[in-house]
Amino acid sequence: MTIATSAGARHLGAFEHLFAAYGEDGTMNFTIAARVSGTLAEPDVISALAKVQERHPLLRVSLSWDERDAHCFVPSERPIPVSVIAGSTTTWHRIAEDEMNKPLVSAEAPLVRAIIAPDTHSSILVLTFNHSVVDGLAAVFVLREILLALSGGELSRPIADSRLEDRMALEVPFFRRRARSEAFVDSKPAQASGLLGTASVDALELDRDHLARLYLNAKSRGLTLNSILTAAHGRALLDLNDRWSAQPLRVMSPIDLKPEFAIPEHVGLSLSIAITPFERKGLAFLDDARRVQAQIAKFRERKMALWMVADLAKRFIEDPSYEATRERVVKHIPFDTVMTNLGVLRLQERYGDLVIEKIWAPALRSVPGQDVVAAATFDGALTLVHTAVGGTDGLLARIVEILDDLR
Repeated sequence: MTIATSAGARHLGAFEHLFAAYGEDGTMNFTIAARVSGTLAEPDVISALAKVQERHPLLRVSLSWDERDAHCFVPSERPIPVSVIAGSTTTWHRIAEDEMNKPLVSAEAPLVRAIIAPDTHSSILVLTFNHSVVDGLAAVFVLREILLALSGGELSRPIADSRLEDRMALEVPFFRRRARSEAFVDSKPAQASGLLGTASVDALELDRDHLARLYLNAKSRGLTLNSILTAAHGRALLDLNDRWSAQPLRVMSPIDLKPEFAIPEHVGLSLSIAITPFERKGLAFLDDARRVQAQIAKFRERKMALWMVADLAKRFIEDPSYEATRERVVKHIPFDTVMTNLGVLRLQERYGDLVIEKIWAPALRSVPGQDVVAAATFDGALTLVHTAVGGTDGLLARIVEILDDLR
């Protein structure tokens, strides 16, 4: 087990600690991918990654414990590793599936890696992160920074490494472990992957016309696209998985809390706190969609957001040990299913000679049995990505069938 000295180490904030405890065994890595015009050369990508890594401290750290057994980030000079795969031999979601089965080891910096898959006229760029350092929207920011660096554009100014709680003037305890023990943090990727099971990644795209029809259909009923997507996700699981024949299904929806706390765009703060139950003998689809919309709206209110942050801080103060956090994760977080929608990705399309042709929703690995569906819209098209270990087959196709039945 790595023991960090106090020099250069930075103690984790509450949210960082929660995600680190959730994903230390490799269950919370995620991958985002984009296809750009032209051929990306490995030396150019390595140089661009180095420039971006220099500006963002959490892209050059590992997770460890200091001499007081407090959880911390430890800086490193190791570059972001880059692999090259022939684009003609694979697809982006096959790369993503391989990445989901190669855990990022928490004790080995950096907690990000990259793959480029060049083809004749375009290249795929794939980034994989440990969730303790980046979330989905922050990953999109990192992707944009890399494309700016590749094109010789002006990058964001170097970012100060401060905890979210410090920005919010919240007091945070040290998160200590009660006893030193062997854990996944010391495991090699092959060992951890064998114990965690094999993840599968499925993907589906709705083109501009298809998405436009869905959007207008939802709008005509006073609903958001996210609400009907989430409702279709819940209904599809009830249709396909007998696991939910005897108990309610809880669909978790991440809530982006950044607008409530004036948090910079490079910092992610999305928590899966809006939970909507579904039952086989439940409501009509539109009523389910309205329930989803009301639930998400409730958790987006500033009062509720502040209460959730304060409640989490209170629980950590009562017992800030690593073991207590792991118990909260394993025993108290519902792992039924997650619908995470990044919404419309508002990136510029051109970076010098590079043009973004496609950005896909992320693949996100979670605990065995949990179906995670991610959505993202770019250039008028919607991608859906389903990641699971022992999950529900045919989930995306059934979601689209339910949406298309909405007349």
